[in-house]
Amino acid sequence: MNSAQMIKIIDDLAKRGGVSRHKLLNDCGVKSYVDNLKKDKLPNIATIAKIADYLGVSIDYLAGRTDNPEINA
Repeated sequence: MNSAQMIKIIDDLAKRGGVSRHKLLNDCGVKSYVDNLKKDKLPNIATIAKIADYLGVSIDYLAGRTDNPEINA
C-alpha cells in the first residue's frame, strides 16, 4: 500500500462516519499524520491504532491489508 491509498481509506471512512479528515485527526491528536503520509514518512503503530480505534476498524483494514473492517478480539 502506498501513502495515497491510506489517505483515501481514511478519507472514505471519515466521510462515512460523518466527520472531516481534519476533525478525525484533531480528535485523535495526530493532525500532522496525513501531511507525513504525503511526504512518505511512515507513521508509528500508535498513530495508526488511534485512527483505527476512532474509526472502529482494524489496523489491517486501515493499512489496506484486508477488506474486512472488523476488529478481531
